[in-house]
Amino acid sequence: MKKAFFITLLLATVTFFSQATTTSSTVVAIVNGESITADLLELEADVDGILKSVAQIDMRFFDVLTETEEGLKLLLKYKLEVLNSLIDDLIVQQLAEREGVGVTDEEVNTEVERRLKETVESMGITLEDLDKFLRSAGYGDLETFKKRLSWHMKTQLSLQRLQEKITENATVTLEEAQNYYDQNKETYRIPAAVHLYRITAKEKDKIDEALSRIRKGEDFLEVATKVATGGDLGWIEEGKLEKDIESVIFDAPEGAILGPFESKGGFVLYKIVEKRATSYKSFDEVKEEIVNKLLSDKRSQLWKDWFNKVFEDFKKNSQIEIKLGGNVQ
Repeated sequence: MKKAFFITLLLATVTFFSQATTTSSTVVAIVNGESITADLLELEADVDGILKSVAQIDMRFFDVLTETEEGLKLLLKYKLEVLNSLIDDLIVQQLAEREGVGVTDEEVNTEVERRLKETVESMGITLEDLDKFLRSAGYGDLETFKKRLSWHMKTQLSLQRLQEKITENATVTLEEAQNYYDQNKETYRIPAAVHLYRITAKEKDKIDEALSRIRKGEDFLEVATKVATGGDLGWIEEGKLEKDIESVIFDAPEGAILGPFESKGGFVLYKIVEKRATSYKSFDEVKEEIVNKLLSDKRSQLWKDWFNKVFEDFKKNSQIEIKLGGNVQ
């Protein structure tokens, strides 16, 4: 009984694969009167390519896939999964047509040619070079690649146009933006900061000499170049310095000379040039940023809610026939 089932399955698999491979017009699915043909399924599933790769890695696994009941069932299941994905793509395309934002073959071809041109130009090659590369890598020729790309491009453009239509009336009020700002004010916090000069030296006597000269009235930065090394650190925000040093620096007044502190590289002196207290960006400064964020969030939610419901309803009410080896499943 098991042997008879295996032979039947093998014959069905061979019939399905051979029809799909050799007859481009073989219909493998019909969705609301539109057909998905075997050549498209073959391009997307690329079972031959997968089996060649498997054979190069492990012939035992190849034999399991091609010579056992379980292996053949797995290949059929994989191909059916790919076909289901193509059906979903076609439903998206049909949904775009129903909503009045369908994509024409001419538009798809134009976009495919544009992207291919951009690709080869960015890589510094020609279309002929790309064709040779695709062939050598086992992806078929350029025309085969275009067919597959065209299908995905039509689905992508359909989704894009559907999303634009569904979300085109989304708006954000000034009140909504203000409420968001009030509830998320910490997001727009400007940390306290200090403008620092620094002098470093490996030897203690060098840093002591630098400090002595500064206390006698010499310019901090000039001393840095003559006695040790250092310079203008610019503005340093709270939380960027070593904790033990930072607490001292942020508590000190402007103009204070602090140190010497012992550091990993020796010794260091700081001068506080200016200080800036913690503050917050005003609502007017971030209003546009907030509006854009809220608008993006609204559009995403509108699209998600609409698509999840409408797509499933449309698919549920669609007439879908899946044909494997000429038999309706």
